[in-house]
Parts: sequence; C-alpha cells; structure tokens
Amino acid sequence: MPSSPARLFAPLLAATAVAACPLPGAAAEEGAEASLRRRLYFYTGVDIARDSGYGWGGMAWAPFAPMDREGLRLRTQAGGGRYDYRTQAVAGGWNSVDKTDGEVLLGWQFLRGRHALALYAGVNIIDNRLDTPDPGNRDAGTHWGGKAVAEWFYRLDERWTLTASLSGSTADGSVSGRATAAWRAFPWLDLGVEAGATSDWPDESARLGLFLACPLRSGEWLNWELRAAAGWNWSGDSDDSPYGTLSLFIPF
Repeated sequence: MPSSPARLFAPLLAATAVAACPLPGAAAEEGAEASLRRRLYFYTGVDIARDSGYGWGGMAWAPFAPMDREGLRLRTQAGGGRYDYRTQAVAGGWNSVDKTDGEVLLGWQFLRGRHALALYAGVNIIDNRLDTPDPGNRDAGTHWGGKAVAEWFYRLDERWTLTASLSGSTADGSVSGRATAAWRAFPWLDLGVEAGATSDWPDESARLGLFLACPLRSGEWLNWELRAAAGWNWSGDSDDSPYGTLSLFIPF
C-alpha cells in the first residue's frame, strides 16, 4: 500500500476592496471595473481519492461581451498534487509522483436557445517528479503539448440543468469526460449526480457520485457558488476508493 495520502496545493483567489474616498483617477478606475463586470470569473478546488490528491485554480475572461453572451473567451488554469501508481520498477510495487500543470486556452462560446457550447484550444504543460526513478514511466519530467476542451450547458427548465465536458491533451496523451444533472431543490441549494471517466498513462478510471451546490450571495459583491461532491472512483491501476471534491466558483 502507498504511504502518501494526497497533499494538495490549491490556489486561492480573492477580490480587492474599493476605496471609499474619491482620489485623482478614481473615475478611470471605476470605468475599468465596470468594463470587467460580468466578463470575468475565477474558480478553485481540490479533489481527493485514496491514492491521489489534486488542487487547481483558474480564471476566464470575455474581452468583448458579458459571459452570458456569445463571444471570445480566454482561460488559464494551474494546478498541482500528488498521486501513487503501481509499478514493478521500484521496491514495494508503488511509486509516488508530485504533479504540476498549467494551461492557456482561447475559445468561443456559442448560444442557441437554452444551449451553450464553449470550444477551447491552447497549450498545456505538465511536470511529473517521481520519488523513485522509473524508466517505464513515459510521463516523467516536463512535457508540452496542445489541449482542446468542449463544454456544453443546457437548462432544461427552471429546475433542471444538464452539463457535459470533454478534453484531451497531447502533453500526456490524456482524455477525460464528465457529465452532470442538477435539480434546483431550493433557491439556495442544487442537488445532482455526476459521472466521469479519464484515460491516461498509466491509469484508466471512472467515477460516479452525488453533489450539492450552494450559492453564497450577499448584495452586489458576493455572488459565489460552493460545490461539494462525493462518490466512488474505479481505477485500472490503483485501488478503487471513495473520492471527494470541494470547489468554489467566483464570478466578478
């Protein structure tokens, strides 16, 4: 059994306060802030399973129109964590890896009725630092590549929302997909089910779980959403185990 539970590093993102007294240039600053309103969002989260842990943070920007309209999108994300995998190349049959990655993507959001589809493409960098050298691990070291992402959102009615996403990276040859269905139980609570699958070296995994999402709203300045999910993860390389995810969505 591996001795390394997930040690996570999750980027923290925070908004700054606005000065109360008018100063020279304050009008220009207010104009810049107004031009970004509804055009930025931030997000961060952590995901923990038996033999892996990962934390991430990122942001997206719509330079020419609000987020709820069609248009260009620029998105960047960075993350890091730790995972264990089975290998006969090291004593004990397990090796541990510290992983960091980052990406910059350019895309476009399309709107058709209640449907929204966002397509992204860009560059991806992944760095894997092995505790013990393993000549058979082709992901060891630093790798650059291209990445493509497709995200679909559909509001079925006032209570039901469906989402799906698919992504792939040539940096590590990974492909992953995810789908969710959410039901608005109360104005302050969404309940839902999620499913996902990932294929990369050395693992192929699938998961199924439940989640709840709570809006954290207070006036104009706080319009966040906190999301918690838990379920079961099936792994082709490691041990099957429960998983848990906690994430925060922060629109500007």
